[in-house]
Amino acid sequence: MSVNIIETRHLTKRFKQHQAVVDVNLAIPKGEIFGFLGPNGAGKTTTIRMILGLMKPTHGKINVFGQDLQKEKLKILKRVGSLVESPSYYGHLTAYENLEVLRKILDVPKSRIEEVLRIVRLSNESNRKVKGFSLGMKQRLGIAASLLGNPELLILDEPTNGLDPSGILEMRELIKQLPKEHGITVLVSSHLLSEIDQMATQVGIITKGNLIFQDSIDVLREKAQTKLKMRVSDAESAWKLLLSQGVTVELENGLLQLGSVDDERIAKIVASLVKERYSIYRIEEERMSLESIFLEMTKGERSL
Repeated sequence: MSVNIIETRHLTKRFKQHQAVVDVNLAIPKGEIFGFLGPNGAGKTTTIRMILGLMKPTHGKINVFGQDLQKEKLKILKRVGSLVESPSYYGHLTAYENLEVLRKILDVPKSRIEEVLRIVRLSNESNRKVKGFSLGMKQRLGIAASLLGNPELLILDEPTNGLDPSGILEMRELIKQLPKEHGITVLVSSHLLSEIDQMATQVGIITKGNLIFQDSIDVLREKAQTKLKMRVSDAESAWKLLLSQGVTVELENGLLQLGSVDDERIAKIVASLVKERYSIYRIEEERMSLESIFLEMTKGERSL
């Protein structure tokens, strides 16, 4: 039975008349990469700030590591690393020196600096001043800082924001290795479904403050509806024939469109058309993209 690292119950945050987070019940299992997905302004960052104790909920309860955040805040946060918005650093100091400042505050062994630089692949840049780093390198240094205290839970808010394609790829690969190689549970938020799809094992979708989906990424993929498109001779006549045979089929732009049907059923439909001397030029399977599912679930709200 999986243990939930984070659990929220009826988590709500209200700002005057605006409800930023509404009755959210999160359950994030140990050892997973939990993708927290939603349009900009959906409530992701507000939820994360409450989980990190940076913002007090209007209503609801937050348990982290099975403990009440309100009662055991300092004890819990010692086991949590985070990168929310842009990382903080001293540009005139090297990567190593930046981490040394934080190491003294956290009171961890000096050897930990080399360990986290190796994890984020910055060992060769440790003596370079951070002001000369690319945005992607700064983001990786921010993650190194969040890993310095050897956390069991890492919370990243939009870590790929502003990165170029190579920086996004580096960040994605880094995040994917953390549970496998270091046993760290990761909560990563994003408004980019393509990024969550390529690194998350569990996903939660929030829109207008409401959590509307929470399950494995595979379950989300299963929601993709498959359509079969057929290009045949005399499509209108073939469409009428199939309708008369009780087949649920649509005619659109000269193509026959069928919903999800099994192999045996499509074989019978093809055989029926061939028997009636229709030429079948092409059969294509079209699966609804995850992006389409996302937009449908969020009622077409502008997001990606």
